[in-house]
Amino acid sequence: MNEQQRLFAAIRGEDVGEFSAQGIAIYRRNLLANAQRALAISFPTIFELLDSNDSEQLVADFLRFSPPSQGDWGQWGAVFSAFISQHELSDDYAYLADCAALDWAVHQALHGIDTTLDSASLQQLADVEPSQLTVVINPNVVIMTSEFPLVDIFDAHHHENDGMREDALSRVQAQLSDESVASAVMVFRPEYQPRVCSISSDEAIFMQALLANKSLGETLDKMSDFPDFSFEQWLIKAIENNLIVRLATRS
Repeated sequence: MNEQQRLFAAIRGEDVGEFSAQGIAIYRRNLLANAQRALAISFPTIFELLDSNDSEQLVADFLRFSPPSQGDWGQWGAVFSAFISQHELSDDYAYLADCAALDWAVHQALHGIDTTLDSASLQQLADVEPSQLTVVINPNVVIMTSEFPLVDIFDAHHHENDGMREDALSRVQAQLSDESVASAVMVFRPEYQPRVCSISSDEAIFMQALLANKSLGETLDKMSDFPDFSFEQWLIKAIENNLIVRLATRS
């Protein structure tokens, strides 16, 4: 282990070794402060839900579990949700890991690549059999399912309208008392800012199949068990909200 590696090991809480204990303490405080600022940006809902003591301990524990491996703090946190699911805080806040996963999806969409629909590719719907078509979903789109009312939790802390935040909070309080609550959530970016919305369970199943690279024909066959689902209506919504990039012929 070289000197830089020994320094990082000491900062992470291992043996200080030949380094100054006072100097290492300063490094540790700075590292923790930087980590808190970074995670508060990437996971704002988590830091709204937790008090300062709990959030500081969570960050310190995560630093030990998954220290940053690159200089860009904004890329740190991909495993934060999985880490939270195993953390003792999840005993009291069972929805915390799912909220972190939603925050990360929004954060990734915010920094994602701008994409627009290749409208000419839609002509293939008339020319090519559905079994030979793939619907390429916008890479900024994420579909999540949860046992908790994630969209209302998100809106209760981030909606721009005070009244809407209060309404969302009231729904959260009511729904969290119902153990049967389940939700399907979509993160998407119609233009420059990501958005979060609830979607129906059948729409979630349809889009998850497309995201798994199933052909359009195979996906539509799957949807025969969901008579309320309309591909035509979904396609209009997908075009309006920049959910798809193009239709492609399968090789």
